[in-house]
Amino acid sequence: MSEFSFRRVSLVRAEFPADGRVLMISDIHGHANVLSKLLRKSAFSPRDTLVVVGDLLEKGAESLRVVRTLMALSATHRVYTLIGNMDVWTLSRLLSDREDKRRELLERAPKMTAWWGGCFFGELCAELGIPVSPDMDLDGTIMEIRRRFAPELAFLTGLPTILDTPYATFVHGGLPHEDLDALVGQDNMPLHKCDDFESRGLRFQKYVVVCQWPTPLYRDRIMDMSPLILRDRRIVSLDGGCGVKKSGQLNCVILPAPSSKDFSFLWEDDLPRVTALTAQPAGTSDPVYIKWTDREVEVLHEGPDFARVLHHGRETLVPAWAVDHETPGRLNTDFTDYRLPVEPGDELSQVFVCGGKLYARKQSVLGWYEGQWTTKGEDRYGAS
Repeated sequence: MSEFSFRRVSLVRAEFPADGRVLMISDIHGHANVLSKLLRKSAFSPRDTLVVVGDLLEKGAESLRVVRTLMALSATHRVYTLIGNMDVWTLSRLLSDREDKRRELLERAPKMTAWWGGCFFGELCAELGIPVSPDMDLDGTIMEIRRRFAPELAFLTGLPTILDTPYATFVHGGLPHEDLDALVGQDNMPLHKCDDFESRGLRFQKYVVVCQWPTPLYRDRIMDMSPLILRDRRIVSLDGGCGVKKSGQLNCVILPAPSSKDFSFLWEDDLPRVTALTAQPAGTSDPVYIKWTDREVEVLHEGPDFARVLHHGRETLVPAWAVDHETPGRLNTDFTDYRLPVEPGDELSQVFVCGGKLYARKQSVLGWYEGQWTTKGEDRYGAS
């Protein structure tokens, strides 16, 4: 099968009830538990409209549960779900008649599982009771997947590329212009992979809600995972890096009514929560921020906990494990040396501990905390 309808731009138009809220979520990436927590926190009800702006699958361990959750919600609530580039990537291989495309699922499964805890293909095989192995009957397994999971695959392949409403247009990556009808039938990947969409300088007549490019990549100095709202250009970017980044969060932007411009947002993650015991003032207003898109460094010294690196002429310490030895001269993650402003009683999302210091998020901002903290049911941690 060389062509799939879900790889072509499709457009759905809708009007939302004027008396209900609009909730916008994107890039769930197989994090079903985080999605459920966020919907509970938002008090999502049948009076509301939920728009999920693509990338349900991969980079998490519960892609199948995400799909089934949205299928069930769609039967009882007002839910519009769009397709994203990772969804297209996986479906294009599960439904392909080309052996090399199908084999990509098998070849990538171990790496995806090791890094993200699972992959959609592995989850489907597990539910069938079929171990993923190099000598498995791949063709037979995929035929059985297509048969046993026909409802889930039909749901995914039927997802549109664009949702257009009187007040906003939703698309996973971005739009080149507002003539939506002219885009229908084209390859939808350019609308999915719109890296650094903000830098294109586009302005729209009504809000365009996108994701795909994690919002901290748009920011300088401070690594902030919150949604990006550009009112003058009418662009809303949702992606808080859930799944893509160990430090990421799942964002939900909320409007009290479809015509409102009073944006608010909530977030959730699956990181351990700790409580700060001691105060810490904010660090410098000009911290070193090494973005994923600009992570080349010169390693000056490697110690057991930290490595000293040079990034654009500025020295900083990074966790020793962040140095990428497979590709010398860069980090294997993005990083900031920002010191969080913390007060006793603040709740932090713990990303990791290194050298007795806590790398965490306070609300949506990432940085270091060098005070003392507690985690539920355990003793004190951190520097004294």
